[in-house]
Amino acid sequence: MRIKPDIPDKIHSKLLKKADREGVTANDLIVRSIQGMLKDETNPARKRKPPVIESKRPGSLRLDNAKIFELIDFP
Repeated sequence: MRIKPDIPDKIHSKLLKKADREGVTANDLIVRSIQGMLKDETNPARKRKPPVIESKRPGSLRLDNAKIFELIDFP
């Protein structure tokens, strides 16, 4: 199927540069991006899950930013 999306000039320029760097067409990049987006929707394991913090008394945990940084390993 052929479609004609309205792509802003700045994004189109970046798209063409990336396609050139990767040695593929802009169409290939667009199709690959759409496939990835659709795959993420059907694969719940790929969705980010919030970190779980264990508590001896659920619902009673009081956190501030310092405590959060202490408990969770951030990248």
